[in-house]
Formats: sequence, C-alpha cells, structure tokens
Amino acid sequence: MTHTPQGEPPALPPSAPSRRQFLMRAAVAVAFGASLTAAGLRSPLLSKAFADGTPGAATDAGFDTFMKVSLYLTGKTSLDTDLGHAIYTGLIDDDANFVSQLNALNALLAATPTPAGDLQKTLDDQHADLATVPKRIMPAWYLGVVGRGAKARTVAYEHALMYPPIADVIVMPSYARGVPGYWAQPPKFSHS
Repeated sequence: MTHTPQGEPPALPPSAPSRRQFLMRAAVAVAFGASLTAAGLRSPLLSKAFADGTPGAATDAGFDTFMKVSLYLTGKTSLDTDLGHAIYTGLIDDDANFVSQLNALNALLAATPTPAGDLQKTLDDQHADLATVPKRIMPAWYLGVVGRGAKARTVAYEHALMYPPIADVIVMPSYARGVPGYWAQPPKFSHS
C-alpha cells in the first residue's frame, strides 16, 4: 500500500479509469444501447437476456435447470431470478460437481415423476449420490444462506422464502420492533 500526503486521494493504477472516465464510458454505453434498441437492431437473444434482468440468463441452460428444479422443490409457481442467480452461483462455487448433479437430478425427475414430498426419501434410499442436492438448494432458498460453517454466506435476507408468509405477523429478527429500549418497560394491559 502506498502512502499519500494527507488530503490527497491515492493514485490509481495506470490501467484503472478515473471516476469521470468510468461515468463517461457508462453514459456512452447506455446511450449506444438505447440507440440500438430504438433502431430495432438489438438481437432477440440479447433482448431476452435483458428482459429477464440478468445478462446471460437466456443462454445459461444450467441456470434454467436450476430454476426448474427449484420450482419443483419449493412448490412455488415463480421464484426471484436475481436471487436464483446468487444461489446458483454460490452452489457452483461450493461444489464444482453441482451442475452435473443438478442435471442428473433433473433427468431423474423427468424419467420418474416423484412427488416433491417423497423425493428426499427416494434419493436417500435409491440415489445416494444425488441426495445432497435438494438439501443444498432448499436451505438456500428458504434461509437465504448458501454453504455451511465457515463457507456459509448470506445471499438474501428479507427475500428468503421463509419470511414473506409471516411478514404480516412477525417482525424479522434484527429489525427494530419499536423505539430504542422498548423492551425495557413491561407491556401495559388494559383491564376492560
């Protein structure tokens, strides 16, 4: 780390653009993209990727399989694709074999339709090599945490699937439930 005199910003590496250069380049890229869209020159594949809100989503068959299996496991009709990308990336980072196991599980589900409630027992009894896949996917969606122990990392908090069903009744942990020190005073009950 280089030290600079008090008050001066640290020098950027020769290859790093300045903030002004970065903003100018970003503005040009946005303007260029807008002009292509206005002219109707954007490719259908690129349009689909940006419509999904996730560049590359249209071409990532592994992610599509992950979302399909996730919908099956959770019983949901739709899931947040941004959160899905974060979970999928985390699961791949944890285990290089995750994609092949996911594809094998997807093929098994296509070949032998098993109710989601019976899947884990079926995997434990007959396909032990795939038994950990749902055990990694489900906690990631419901808890918002990918991995375990020292490798665990949070990818979602209020958007984890365990919170929306109770949002109207229970305040999520760590969010303020009242004024500072609200818990110090005993509750007041009215006797009517």
